[in-house]
Amino acid sequence: MHLCSQITGNCFSQKLGGSEYADYYSCVRDGYLQSYKSLDALPVEEINTSKLAVRFECIELKIETT
Repeated sequence: MHLCSQITGNCFSQKLGGSEYADYYSCVRDGYLQSYKSLDALPVEEINTSKLAVRFECIELKIETT
């Protein structure tokens, strides 16, 4: 997940602890929930001043077994 300023273009990354999901839907749904919680924890003034927004991505990892 990345918290980004729309003014400066700077982003701060936050890894969500190696979460695993059964499917893409579950990942995206949790991504939006975690985004909401992250913004909700910040002062409204900071969000408005820095024009903060959250970006996240769901990446499928293929684990090779031998």
